[in-house]
Amino acid sequence: MNNLTQLLRRAMLSALVVVAFATMAEAQSPCVNGLAAGLYPCDNVDLYATMGVNQVGGGEMNDIWGWTDPLDGKEYVLLGRTNGTAFIDISNPTSPVYLGNLNTNTVSSLWRDVKVYGNYAFIVSEAGGHGMQVFDLTKLRNVNNPPVNFSADAVYTGFGNAHNIVINEETARAYGVGTNTASGGLHIVDISNPLNPTILGTFSQDGYTHDAQVVTYIGPDAQYQGKEIAFACNENTITIVDVDDPTDATLISTEGYSGSAYTHQGWLTEDHKYFVVGDELDEQQSGVNTRTYFFNVEDLNNPFLAGTYTATTSAIDHNLYIKDGVAYQSNYRAGLRLLDVSNAPNAEEIGYFDLYPSSDAAQFNGTWSNYPYFASGIVAVSHIEEGLFLLKPNFFTVSTTADLVCYNETVTITLVNGAASPSSTYSVSGLPAGASANVDNTSDGAVITLSGFPQGAVTDYNVTVSDNTGQSGSVSFTVYDCDNEVLGCTDSSALNFNPAATLDNGTCTYPCSDVTVTILTDNYPGETTWTVTDGSGTTVMSGGPYSTTATTYTETACLEVGCYTLNVFDSFGDGICCAYGVGSYTVNVDGTDVVTGGEFGTSTTENFCVESAAISGCTNLDACNFNPDATADDGSCILPYSEVYIDDDGDGIGGSSAIADACDPLPENWVLVTGDCNDDDATVYPGAPGTGQGVDNNCDGQVTGDETNACPQDLNSDGSVTVADVLLILGEFGCESNCGADVDGDGAVSVSDVLNVLSVFGQPC
Repeated sequence: MNNLTQLLRRAMLSALVVVAFATMAEAQSPCVNGLAAGLYPCDNVDLYATMGVNQVGGGEMNDIWGWTDPLDGKEYVLLGRTNGTAFIDISNPTSPVYLGNLNTNTVSSLWRDVKVYGNYAFIVSEAGGHGMQVFDLTKLRNVNNPPVNFSADAVYTGFGNAHNIVINEETARAYGVGTNTASGGLHIVDISNPLNPTILGTFSQDGYTHDAQVVTYIGPDAQYQGKEIAFACNENTITIVDVDDPTDATLISTEGYSGSAYTHQGWLTEDHKYFVVGDELDEQQSGVNTRTYFFNVEDLNNPFLAGTYTATTSAIDHNLYIKDGVAYQSNYRAGLRLLDVSNAPNAEEIGYFDLYPSSDAAQFNGTWSNYPYFASGIVAVSHIEEGLFLLKPNFFTVSTTADLVCYNETVTITLVNGAASPSSTYSVSGLPAGASANVDNTSDGAVITLSGFPQGAVTDYNVTVSDNTGQSGSVSFTVYDCDNEVLGCTDSSALNFNPAATLDNGTCTYPCSDVTVTILTDNYPGETTWTVTDGSGTTVMSGGPYSTTATTYTETACLEVGCYTLNVFDSFGDGICCAYGVGSYTVNVDGTDVVTGGEFGTSTTENFCVESAAISGCTNLDACNFNPDATADDGSCILPYSEVYIDDDGDGIGGSSAIADACDPLPENWVLVTGDCNDDDATVYPGAPGTGQGVDNNCDGQVTGDETNACPQDLNSDGSVTVADVLLILGEFGCESNCGADVDGDGAVSVSDVLNVLSVFGQPC
């Protein structure tokens, strides 16, 4: 895409962002899972408040500084704008108050700069004829009906326009730089009487100075210790000037560096050994990522570039300030970046807050400057298009892996303190009587071991760890009685429900469904990122940026039942379809596409839900294996037997007693076959062999074959016909049905049966 197209696209995006945030005001929003307020990428920096452009007097923002009232410690922001200077009470940083405005002294300008000496603000601008406004900050103590329009208390006219103002508060000197005097070099002013500034001298030997820091030097170069030294950024060099005698300022040295494009601004490390510098144009002109330069100035006559730090972002760097070994960098679209420079020239990024989340490109949008010197720890940041951001680094973190702890176990707390020193001490509060804390300091904090918790009811504890500077953090955990409690999943709907558990330990697992996010990239894959967040805002899936155009990328995760949000971002603000390639996004749940799209601007959100996963099983209510939890029939239903029969004699064949709708496993005396003509005799059933006892063993209605009795007269089956048999027959004499003594088989016991027995009396059978 050509430069004009890029420019137009960026311009439209910036306009949209300005409109969207012109009146935004937000309360405190901590940095959680890499985001603050659900919008701003961050790390170790929390958002306390924002004030939109219209809430601070309008125009575009530029420089920023701060003042703390020595009477009551109240903190105030002094915010430069194209059309004036805003004064904001931030004593309650989550609810800042815009007190009023000091109009520009002449006309509006993109450049306005402000610094403070004592209780006075000194304000300059590139606006022609502006001079240096002096404003009595004690007026801010009694603003009854804000906002009000303030007036300057004095104006210094020794120069007209100035790019910047530099103040050494120790010596009550102000240095106008980039003015219409002294070839744009140092214009030195005595401000010991703030309402009557007077010129002391100038320095023009090295030409235009864009920005500078002037200090009473405490570095290792003995030749200059105790002297007032200016460390200037002069477009293509760092320039060091002895200004101890302002009437005879003397050049000490200059130093350039390879790849310089515009030596913009810098700040000394607190030991005055390194001058840390940003080059405003090297990112744009050379295509490098944000680069910070470390000049060794231990020998002021021979400074040299000792190292560089290259960031992961491509944004332009602008203004930086150093406090407690941390460089607070305002890097335009990359936002506020925090570098640990305590081991200069080595540096490490330890935090950031991206005020321009749609892009980190090397363009002049986003944050102009910041002020990190408030005792409260609040960092005030100016955003060119969006107003004021109040942020606070959070380097003091306490954490523990403990969640549920038995009363007789220990709890280990890990404390990380970005400001740790050998003199750091820590205290612990929130422990019950009898419990103790053992603190072991480390190089970056401490390890704290808690023990001695009382046995008893389940108890939640919130334990706070504080240091001797007022920083603090808390952890929470639960102590239980492991002698009497059973840990486990107590949710009956979970897959691993434990009915014996008395205390839930957070291990419950639930059915999940495969969710696949598919991204087809456009012609600018590096602009595309996405997240899937759950109902609590936690990111459960993410992807991008990508490297290859017109390529399909997929990511799959098994997500539990619930509703989710797909967030797709394009850092350039033109979506992924269709002006620069036909890109798209799709969300598929268990094989079904539920979300698809591609045309949007900076970002889009799509909501979708994961329903309960299908449970296979038998869904027939009449089946023996009916599963009331099943939602999808798998063909496994087993229907009951229509009839089963009771087998009283245990021969495997039931009688005539039937039972309907019985399921396996059947009771021992229930069978599927009926037809037993005598269910009290196990030798009688269909197909049974004869027993030779004259019984219809096979239930065919006849006594034949081996069923017949060879000696029917032996009624008692003792092997011979005796008096006992005669007595048996006489005992049934006259029987006409079901007669056991029916010897001749005529169905009755009569005289013929008696004669038959007597005919073989005394004979063996």
